[in-house]
Amino acid sequence: MSDARLIGLAARAVRRARNMTAQQVATAMNLPLRTYEYFEAGSGRVNLDYVHRFALATNCDPWSLLLGPSLGSTEFARQTADSKLMLIFLIALGEFVGAMGDRLMTLDPRALIEAFTATFRRLEDENRTKNEETEAWLDAGRDRLAGKPPEEEG
Repeated sequence: MSDARLIGLAARAVRRARNMTAQQVATAMNLPLRTYEYFEAGSGRVNLDYVHRFALATNCDPWSLLLGPSLGSTEFARQTADSKLMLIFLIALGEFVGAMGDRLMTLDPRALIEAFTATFRRLEDENRTKNEETEAWLDAGRDRLAGKPPEEEG
């Protein structure tokens, strides 16, 4: 499948997650509906202008749309639409590049692998903990509302 087709599938997933019609997105992108439909169908070549216009229209991350095919995922753009994962990563990377300059050439690939892997593992652990704490809080609240006594910790 071409990158344009994969980006189109990702765009469709984001649009649907946003509960928007093709016409709504086309209007927000200032495109005729048929042109938008060609974009979402992945007809032709990747159009960066359309990707950025789509991202503005749907409040999603344009870089996730563009990089999803490289990650083998049309769902990546939908999954990161709200967190803006790639946009944040690229902004932070740009700041790092500016600070490092030519010292970028001296970076040890092993150190990069370790740093990114540790960071992603920490984010995963923090997310899991946050979700578990949220579920425990909701469960306790539901029990209180239902008149159940709190469980004894022991």
